[in-house]
Amino acid sequence: MEHPQPDDERETSFNYVVAIGASAGGLKAIQELIAELPADLDAPIVIGVHSEPSSKLTEILKSKSSLKIRKTMDGDILKKGWIYVVPGAKHALFQNQRIHLSDVVRDSGFRPSIDAMFMTLAAEYGGRGIAVVLSGTMKDGMRGAQVVYDMGGQTIVQDPEDAQHAGMPNSVIYNDHPETIRTASELGVWLRNLIGDK
Repeated sequence: MEHPQPDDERETSFNYVVAIGASAGGLKAIQELIAELPADLDAPIVIGVHSEPSSKLTEILKSKSSLKIRKTMDGDILKKGWIYVVPGAKHALFQNQRIHLSDVVRDSGFRPSIDAMFMTLAAEYGGRGIAVVLSGTMKDGMRGAQVVYDMGGQTIVQDPEDAQHAGMPNSVIYNDHPETIRTASELGVWLRNLIGDK
């Protein structure tokens, strides 16, 4: 299957790239966050949620939002104004302005590995990367958030009081330097105000 190509170079020129990581309880948080985003946000967003191969996350989000949302395919070129949803049980890695999917990431029992997604975001985009940590158990995303910070990017975290499961947010709050800690909907407003639209 062919990958959709940008209409022009302006679609692949952006100041920020956003990666959202979540696990248990993440669907509600994602819906609340993206509800605050403009349809023509001046950045691409990649969403990774711990899930099985049968995940219907893309279809669920499409049914609840007017934003441009697609299930990520291996090699997709990132375009501003689009939300890319990582397929269930696949890892998503940023490289050469594209998203690459993988079945294997060492030292991770999570699928997708939020750590790997954040680490490659940091390696590819440095200070232009924004990592978002939402509801989830345990601590996937913590090491990746540290790398994002070390490379000059920003990490924003759902308030544990607002999250259905506080493990992932708390792990970043206790071990990293989050730029802000807010409710899921407030994080959407924060992103909208920082990034703006096209």
